[in-house]
Amino acid sequence: MAWPSSPFDFFPSEVVAMIFELGTFSELGRLQHSPGETPFVFESCSKSNNYSYSPRFPVLVSHVSRKWRSIALNTPALWSTLFFDNASHLERGRAFLERCSPRGSGSQEFCSGYLLDIVIATVPFTRKASQSDDSISKEELEKIFNLLTPVTVRWRSLFLRVRDNTCKKVARDALGHTCGRAPNLEALQLYHFEDYNNVDELIEATIRDPVICFANDVPKLRHLSLIGVNLPWAQTPYLEGLDTLELALHPDKIRPPYEYWDRMLRRSPDLRKLILHYSGPKERWDEEGSSGPAFAWQGDDLWRSDLPSDKIILDKLELLSLTDMDAPYLTRILEHIQLPNVQRLALELSSEEDDSDYSEFLTKCCSAGMSNIESSSVRLFHGSHLSNSSISTVSTADNLVPPLLPFLPILTSLTLSALDCKPTVLRSLLVCLPELRELEVDFQRVCVGDAYPESSLAWHIFAEDEAITHWNDRDEQVVLDGLTRPYIQQGPPLLPKLQVFRILRLGGREVEGIIRNRECLVKDVRNDKTGSPTTPVFRNFDSDNIPTRQRSMYIIKYTRDMEERDPVLQKLIASGCCYRGFRLPSRGEPVCGS
Repeated sequence: MAWPSSPFDFFPSEVVAMIFELGTFSELGRLQHSPGETPFVFESCSKSNNYSYSPRFPVLVSHVSRKWRSIALNTPALWSTLFFDNASHLERGRAFLERCSPRGSGSQEFCSGYLLDIVIATVPFTRKASQSDDSISKEELEKIFNLLTPVTVRWRSLFLRVRDNTCKKVARDALGHTCGRAPNLEALQLYHFEDYNNVDELIEATIRDPVICFANDVPKLRHLSLIGVNLPWAQTPYLEGLDTLELALHPDKIRPPYEYWDRMLRRSPDLRKLILHYSGPKERWDEEGSSGPAFAWQGDDLWRSDLPSDKIILDKLELLSLTDMDAPYLTRILEHIQLPNVQRLALELSSEEDDSDYSEFLTKCCSAGMSNIESSSVRLFHGSHLSNSSISTVSTADNLVPPLLPFLPILTSLTLSALDCKPTVLRSLLVCLPELRELEVDFQRVCVGDAYPESSLAWHIFAEDEAITHWNDRDEQVVLDGLTRPYIQQGPPLLPKLQVFRILRLGGREVEGIIRNRECLVKDVRNDKTGSPTTPVFRNFDSDNIPTRQRSMYIIKYTRDMEERDPVLQKLIASGCCYRGFRLPSRGEPVCGS
């Protein structure tokens, strides 16, 4: 009897296979999405990184020993992710497909262990012709679809990005005619984006009618992302029962008419994530006999009689992301949707017009929310920054109008990638977020521009509370930073429950001001029996002698130039006051993470 050559040989093959599956799963990156993330691979925003997958783990374990290779080759989950962004990946995909194919005469449609996750990323034909590289373009894409279309019934997810009209034609033909039904498809992302050289190319790309995909037989679809791609909205019955919906980069001409937008959302009552990037329902509709287009959903007088008049209720929605959408258009969308339970909000809203911003829109979003916060908890700016009168209009205007975003008092996560608004309005928005735990702000794209003077930049909202809001002419005295000053507490600190603050593109001095303010703020110590406040307590802050436990975690995301030229930022990170996040690209530098 031969003794096992390795302790692992004592494990049953089934246990070893499970370990192999866990190791492979850990390499999938975005395909291994957590419940709080979207299941999609490609991002429509400009800051997105290219997704890449290299199956090092399954290849490695299959070369350790004869037994391990046998187990690996007979574990389909190790080979079920087919990633193509290079011509050499075609042969690898062919080998992986063979390894994860069911053996025997059983129906492939019900072999859950053999379902496929497919990622295809092409490059523009002009780039391939000029670089003579091995990237995927028209010819390689045709070969990939020839390999995969015979097993469409085994597709669990498809993430396809095409970058020119030539590849788009190949994809249209495959998805519309060759693939057939996809009974196991759960996630679908179709991404078409290219730089058009002239108007004729743009017209050619948008003039064709969309094709019916997968013979309209996609019963398990739960996650849908359409970026620059539209569907025949009136002939696509499977747009229902969705969990995640992303619509991005759609000119008004190819957006879904409002009636199909309305139907899609109403038939997806369990929708948990909604991402809109320069997209949404079509703005206008053509009425028979009318001389021109009319708004389909702008007031009762123009409301179509065949559309439901009550609001769309999405009470399961957890994530709402809004990017590059005009304020009036966005207002009209939200006026007809009820969102009571959103936990995470992401905004990237910048205006191209100097005299237009999102202040009025945000006022409508948080005006009623302000009434839920006691007036004593609202600490106001004074002096040259924010005035009492300017913020009071936010809390009193349109009190009888329901807020566009009624979920603000329970929001736990906010991302501000860009936001053109007055600092007063931004502060009023933050005051409405008593339960916020996570905040991310790109300070170079929030409250910036000629419309907002430099002295009122957004970081002042977080860094100057102690100098502006705590001191008056009363007799109470406290000591802070070695100075004795009169004190009055007008309410709890801004964002009292904030746990993680991600700060993008802000200098070390400003970051230190934010941390100093939040870590030195008064702790509202209350008597356990009476509930009344006791003596206010301040915490000293020094980057050389930080508190043992900070109020929040500060994560800094920065460029290479900032890292090299900002000794204050280096000192804060070295002292443990804040932590490094991924490094942002400098101007002219390709996007990459670190």
